[in-house]
Amino acid sequence: MATEVATQSQKALDHPIEVTFEDGVASREADSARTSATDLVAPEENGEGDSGENEKEEEKESEKEQDVGSEEEWDTDLEIDEKKEDYDVTGRKVYLEQCSLLGIVPASYFLQRMQNTEIDMKHRGLGPKGAKALSVALVSNTSVLKLNLSDNWLDAEGGMAVSNMLKENCYVSHLDVSFDKLGLGGGIAMAETLQNNMNITYCNLAGNELSDKTAEPFAEAIKVNYKIRELNLSHNKLGEPAGLVLGPAIGENESLHHLDLSWNYFRRKGAVAIALGLKNNQVLRSLNLAYNGFGNEGALAAGEALKVNTTLTELDLSNNRISADGALLLAKALEVNETLKILKLGQNPLESNGMMAILRAVQKNPNCSLEELGFTDITISEDVAKIIEELKESRPGLRIVHGGLGGLSKAKPRQDPMIVLKHYIEERNLRLVDFFNQVDKDKSLSVSPGEFRTGLKKANVPLKDWEISQLISMLDKDNDGEIDFSELVEGAHYATEELREQKRMEETAEKAKQRVLASSSSTFVASK
Repeated sequence: MATEVATQSQKALDHPIEVTFEDGVASREADSARTSATDLVAPEENGEGDSGENEKEEEKESEKEQDVGSEEEWDTDLEIDEKKEDYDVTGRKVYLEQCSLLGIVPASYFLQRMQNTEIDMKHRGLGPKGAKALSVALVSNTSVLKLNLSDNWLDAEGGMAVSNMLKENCYVSHLDVSFDKLGLGGGIAMAETLQNNMNITYCNLAGNELSDKTAEPFAEAIKVNYKIRELNLSHNKLGEPAGLVLGPAIGENESLHHLDLSWNYFRRKGAVAIALGLKNNQVLRSLNLAYNGFGNEGALAAGEALKVNTTLTELDLSNNRISADGALLLAKALEVNETLKILKLGQNPLESNGMMAILRAVQKNPNCSLEELGFTDITISEDVAKIIEELKESRPGLRIVHGGLGGLSKAKPRQDPMIVLKHYIEERNLRLVDFFNQVDKDKSLSVSPGEFRTGLKKANVPLKDWEISQLISMLDKDNDGEIDFSELVEGAHYATEELREQKRMEETAEKAKQRVLASSSSTFVASK
């Protein structure tokens, strides 16, 4: 039976049915016949009826697996691309690119510490280009919180680069760009940064040749910045006009705890304005006004401020040309002040009367909080020494510093050691660099305090040991244990300004004397 069926099927395949296509019916019947014939042959040719269907299903499964495989490969490619484009939070790659672009050698010290919270790059000779490369890298850096770029001669260009970086970086909170020669352009850029960046809590801008023209932007920064806690503007060229602007700003500030304005030129009205700012300020704890030439006018204003200020704990008025009269004015404030803990009045021509007035005021005030009273480099008379002994017994916690017992009722301070050194150099027709080279044996443009002391003694500079110590302390402004040539230049500039001011005061005193003599002479003639 099976044989017959197969024979018929083969005949059907070998002899197609002749049809005429009417309404498509015959065509569908012919197709049906061919399909039936094929179905009949399939079992004989393949052996099993289900094997064909299984192969088709396997082919479909294989095609699906290939599709899935290609999709998986596509996903893997994406993941690899994402790993290749990881964000560089240190800025290392950008730094190397910038160094190459600017033609400078990358600083290995910086590269090794880009993930640290603190980077100390002082004395590295970065210059403007080095500052640019470093600033570009730090724009995206999220690790560095404290940045020290002191003594790198960044100039205005480098200062502006650092300033632009701080407009984007919101992590750096401690910034030191002292003694970097920022000048007018760099100073204004930094002031504008402080007006807008509320992440910086400490900023050191000492020794940057900041002039009165930078006072306005810095005054604005002091008024609007409510986060900064410590600001150092010492060793600059801020004078009377700057004081008139900065004084009111200090009065309005509500965040600064420590302000250093020492080694500037705040005199006369500028000094008074600064002192009045202290009077209105209610947050400042430490104020350094040393080496400014406040005079008795400034002392009067400072005294008025101390009568009402209840937050200041430390005030430095050293070397400010304050005489016995100015000391009397300060003494009246000490009779009522209850918060000041440290008062420094060293290197002022206070005389015995001035020191006695200060000491008596402390004795009178039962609520006085003074822990340190400085009369550095001022010799004391026996009368003053007796009062000091009395205070030691009644106030054992009070430390009084002075220049030792001189046995004179009038203490005459010696001339500033930097002025002595300046005279020594000029008398021998030397340049500043010539003198420094005599001390700097290895020509590194930097000497240790010991080398500097030895050099001064060998050159027979007329200074005592304690005066040399004072000079070293004055010159080593960044307290790094080294005195470099740039610091000596700053000291010489200070000496020049001091001599100029002394000459002006002597001329003023002489004119006043002549007026008094002329007035006395006319009175005598009239009486005749």
